[in-house]
Amino acid sequence: MKRIFSLSLIVALASHVQAQQKDPPKNFTNTIGMKFVWIAPGTFLMGSPKEEKGRQPNETQHKVTLTKGFYMGVYTVTQEQWQAVMGNNPSRFKDEKNLPVEQVFWEDCQEFIKKMREKDKKPYHLPTEAEWEYSCRAGTKTAFHFGETMSGDQANHIASGRVFRKKTTPVGSFPPNAFGLYDMHGNVWEWCQDWYWYDTSPQNDVVDPQGPPTNTGKGHVMRGGSCFTTDTNCRSAKRWFYPPNLYFCVGFRLCFFDE
Repeated sequence: MKRIFSLSLIVALASHVQAQQKDPPKNFTNTIGMKFVWIAPGTFLMGSPKEEKGRQPNETQHKVTLTKGFYMGVYTVTQEQWQAVMGNNPSRFKDEKNLPVEQVFWEDCQEFIKKMREKDKKPYHLPTEAEWEYSCRAGTKTAFHFGETMSGDQANHIASGRVFRKKTTPVGSFPPNAFGLYDMHGNVWEWCQDWYWYDTSPQNDVVDPQGPPTNTGKGHVMRGGSCFTTDTNCRSAKRWFYPPNLYFCVGFRLCFFDE
């Protein structure tokens, strides 16, 4: 019996070690110093409840399941990182280290991604709208990942008229969410991959949504708000868009699926 128990224990331990080895690392840093954190797959309520302050009709609440885990950029892409890849800096706010790149077209982001894919051999992409909100919420159901309210000490935005910095701040200047992601609220709007359509529409459960088909939307989705928006426009569920050739105070962060 003792030998059988020992053999069973060895097999169980070996299986446990093998399972651990299959788990992706929690953090990853690429060749130009961009940091990523692993986001496990899961299900969440996308959109906002009817009683949420600042809620818009295009935030229909519905259940979304993301079946694949992915790596999400810990910070939005910085000006130094953009310069290293693209050879220019289109940003309005400069002269300080680690400021987010902004004033970037959606198409320019695609060119940046193409170059980074060639460089790192990783399947980088802009997050879908669902991936972005899931990452922003980090398991929360409140208006912000901080709770139902947000102060000027928690994000770079117009804080109820009391705090207005009028410029971007270096990435990581404010507290992260539970996933370890910074600046999901405020600082710069963030491009998503999806084309925008007015209502999130689904009334039933949705799995791995990708947004409407190409060229059927008014523009591409932006999320997160910016240093020029009030708190209600920085909510986790807030949806906005620009045509691909507009860019005021818009940046982005990258994500990719584990290979």
